[in-house]
Amino acid sequence: MADTELVELLKALLGREVELFCRRLDPLWRDIAHVVSAIERNHWRAIFFGGTLRSLLMSRLVHGRPGRPRDVDIVIQGPRLEILRELFGSLISRETRFGGFHLHDSEWEFDVWPLERTWGIMQDRIANPDFSNLPNTTFLNIEAAAIDIWPGTNGERRIYSGDDQFFKAIIDRVVEVNRIENPFPELCVVRSLILVNELDFRMGPQLANYVAEHGPAISDSELETVQLRHYGEVRVQGAILREWIKSATASVNGLPERIVRLPMTLSHRETAQDQYPYAFLRTVQRWKQRKIHPT
Repeated sequence: MADTELVELLKALLGREVELFCRRLDPLWRDIAHVVSAIERNHWRAIFFGGTLRSLLMSRLVHGRPGRPRDVDIVIQGPRLEILRELFGSLISRETRFGGFHLHDSEWEFDVWPLERTWGIMQDRIANPDFSNLPNTTFLNIEAAAIDIWPGTNGERRIYSGDDQFFKAIIDRVVEVNRIENPFPELCVVRSLILVNELDFRMGPQLANYVAEHGPAISDSELETVQLRHYGEVRVQGAILREWIKSATASVNGLPERIVRLPMTLSHRETAQDQYPYAFLRTVQRWKQRKIHPT
């Protein structure tokens, strides 16, 4: 099956997963239901972005079940930051480093920010940004996608995916740098290593070079502190991350254009390494034949 066909199938599957996700969210919005209604009432466009979509799609492809994102990223076009601050009020648990708000609502965590406050858009000085600019702002290819929260008049949600680098990352199973400029290199190193490990993907040469350049200067304790600040917990011990950084650095020193696989963790040793590709192809092929009905 050609990559272009797989990309289109993945887009359609993502649209279906987002539709199901919105149905699951409806009874769970609780305190922010009036906020979501206000966004609609003011005709502000809004999208799901980045890791939210990765979680939804990968859960279906690998595990055959609906995804449960760690948090939900929402970008809104229209209102200024001050208007959103007034609108969300007491739901705001903190303001994010990138110029938005972290909201907590019962079982869900939300990161919400105005489109024009996206770091990459501000860096590029885009005067009149659109959601189509978002895929070029993420550090990693596996987060370079966005989709409308509400469907259009034709019942379809528009997907914003640039050169389809998000979908190609899933097809190739390679996490790579999408935009190298980022104000938080330590966080980029930590998130990238943990994500590559959790997905059991390989690391692209640009990402391996980035890790080799910035990783060695980060202490083991700082590797864990970064996780505490970002995830609220230490997912991977600093000593293990250090070994991964060494592995990436050694690979870069030998073959700088090489795609890198991190040393296997215990959980990966217990799982067949080729399980994902077959599950992926079965899911896509079944979807193509309209024989899957995600619930």
